[in-house]
Amino acid sequence: MNVGGIEFSWFPYMTDNEAKTLRWIEGFAELSALEIRRISLQCRWRWYKPHDRILSQEDSTNDVFFVVQGKIRIVTYSEAGKEISFRDLGAGRIFGELAAIDGLPRSASAVALSDALLASMPAKLYLQTLQGSPALSMACLKRLSQLVRALSERVVEFATMPVRDRILAELARMAVRRPTTPAIWVIDPMPTHSEIANRVATHREAVTRVLRKLADDGVVSRRGRALIVSDIRRLSPQARQDKMLD
Repeated sequence: MNVGGIEFSWFPYMTDNEAKTLRWIEGFAELSALEIRRISLQCRWRWYKPHDRILSQEDSTNDVFFVVQGKIRIVTYSEAGKEISFRDLGAGRIFGELAAIDGLPRSASAVALSDALLASMPAKLYLQTLQGSPALSMACLKRLSQLVRALSERVVEFATMPVRDRILAELARMAVRRPTTPAIWVIDPMPTHSEIANRVATHREAVTRVLRKLADDGVVSRRGRALIVSDIRRLSPQARQDKMLD
């Protein structure tokens, strides 16, 4: 397949309609179709398979990545090798800006959770793109502000919350309202108990106990790979405050 003079035949899952565009990436909807196409053609495009490492903590690379399809996970590792999961990013999200902005080594690693199509852009080109687009600059500022708020919230949780409440708060963060049934929330796919434990600095058995109690109380249920949350307010006080505002 050839798009804009660039050969993409080595991407096995692409269709002509998908055409390697950044149209759905955060902030790009404010740009004209011509501008989106121009920036898209300046990117490098690559498919990743599940578990492929995209970048590593302490790398000196500074490319910025755009998640066009699929899902990736941002993780870091302790000196003992314990994995600490920060966040999962789906289509439309951006990562890697910190190294592009400050020029320091990567603060975390990124791995693919599914087949994922990513576009990447060298730091110099990314910064030039931001300077030429107020819409993209504002989207970047909002994204970094959200990241600071999320990390601040995690610090407070680790300092003040018992393990059970940290698990509930993490479940609340992952849950997404089902469009056809607003009272129902879904975590799909549901991470493993070990993955949730890594996010909240506990062990798998603690997560298993909390989820079993929620299931016994009728708050959650499994459906295939998804966890169905029938009452988001039961997860945590923070869930009541945040989710009810959506």
